[in-house]
Amino acid sequence: MLEETQLPDSQQYTAISFAPVQGFIEKSRKLRDLYGASLILSYLSAKVVRRAGSMVVSPVLTNDGSDMDLVQGMPNRILIEGRFSYNDAKSAIAEGWNEIVLGCRSWIEDHPQLSNDFTFSEEGWGRAWTKWKINAWEVFWGEGTEIPEAMLALETNKLRRDWTVPNWNGESSSLSGADAIAYPNMNSKDNIGHKYNPGREREEIRQFYKKLAEALESTKQKDDPIFLDPTERLSVPELIKRLVTHYQIAKRIDQIAGRTSEKPSLYAKSFREMLRIKNEGGYWTGWFMGDGDEVGKHLKGLKTSEEVRNFSYNLRTWGREFHRGFKLGRVVYAGGDDFFGVMFGTNEEEAERRRTEVLDFLIELQNKWESGKLCVNLSMGFVWAGHSVPQRDVLQHCREAEKCAKTLGRNRVTIRILFNNGQFVQWTTPWQYVKWLKDYRDRSSPERKTGKDANWSHVYSDLAELKARHAISPKTSQQTDNPNENIVALSLLGLYFGDDKKEILSKHRKYITGSESTKSVTEWIDGMIQVGWQLCSNF
Repeated sequence: MLEETQLPDSQQYTAISFAPVQGFIEKSRKLRDLYGASLILSYLSAKVVRRAGSMVVSPVLTNDGSDMDLVQGMPNRILIEGRFSYNDAKSAIAEGWNEIVLGCRSWIEDHPQLSNDFTFSEEGWGRAWTKWKINAWEVFWGEGTEIPEAMLALETNKLRRDWTVPNWNGESSSLSGADAIAYPNMNSKDNIGHKYNPGREREEIRQFYKKLAEALESTKQKDDPIFLDPTERLSVPELIKRLVTHYQIAKRIDQIAGRTSEKPSLYAKSFREMLRIKNEGGYWTGWFMGDGDEVGKHLKGLKTSEEVRNFSYNLRTWGREFHRGFKLGRVVYAGGDDFFGVMFGTNEEEAERRRTEVLDFLIELQNKWESGKLCVNLSMGFVWAGHSVPQRDVLQHCREAEKCAKTLGRNRVTIRILFNNGQFVQWTTPWQYVKWLKDYRDRSSPERKTGKDANWSHVYSDLAELKARHAISPKTSQQTDNPNENIVALSLLGLYFGDDKKEILSKHRKYITGSESTKSVTEWIDGMIQVGWQLCSNF
């Protein structure tokens, strides 16, 4: 238990957060699970915000003050002006999580297609759910007479983590492999020691997930009847992330919480339009994951409530407007400083048009971010993925691309072209240099073509020829600090994109490439041409 100093409310600030937030998101291997995880985190934050009421400085509620405003895109770092105890924060988060866990668990236990065939005993089934209800979250709390002091106390307390992960027996989840498979006898004594029969356990699991998939489908989810693959094997937290977005279960959670609304708080409309396009249409899709740079550091530097409110308001307003205004596919979530979405077309013509719109989307996105006066930079990973790439792989590549953008200096984007065989090419660049791709000029005569009419095979063929002759190393991993390679690569850049680009890259090498080495210049130019060939060619 944290010690709480008694300061007068009028001169006190309280900062609250909880964990494991990043791990909860990153363990999500499917689009719906990722969305469910995001909604759960927002739901728990909203519980604290509701209880603290008018004392909340950040996150700021938007003008409509609706439940959707409270539940979707709610940051998990909360600043309160006044006294709000550690126990109050812990109680609010526990209340929200209990509503979610009880809603999911009771729906399974009460559904006739499941209750008629399985026994949900406290020993075999209930104990595991209780462990996850108690041990899923750790709450962090800090206070001070000034905002930076409260934020620093919060960060200090984060270092004293005391989180218990429930132990488990038997086979592990098919998604993450990190926890036990949830099924009625998961904690039964018959599955421990010499009594354990793996064949019997596998058959029980198979029967349960077959019936669970049928039950989820039979409840007539409004627009997404295929909710669970019978071959999936989920842990308790994975099952919760999946179930909370189901209409009937989300409605039950609202009823437990005493809320009535036409649309349940945690309900997610179908992702079928995206998944069908990927799986059946054979179309490429664009997946993007962005995050504000060093938001926590910026918050710690804000000294007044008004400064924090303005920052929070601008972030949340930007996220809401981006979510509502995106017309190229679907934004899965947009909490302000972090967002995730998918670009796709519903037919062949539209899907091909999406490819040519990627560049404009990235340029416009950065312009919108800057115009939002958000005071922090943006790093993003963008993955243009082939239709045969498994969804879990695409999500992992998105995370890796975003991480790459941050590792190489932040305030940049990593564009990754992910082929159906799992291979990829990528280019990481500060945002302002994405538009260089629009300055490409081919070698056509008598007049060199630019824009949509340009022939990208000219530069692509020249790059391939230079690699074949070892003027540039065939693979970036083989490149060393070879000044001659650097000269050749820069000459290629100048020839096709303009000598001004050549001079800028030479002069600002470290900032643009994230490294002082000469090979970083060659890698950067190589990535630029590879990505440009895939996204800008008129083939």
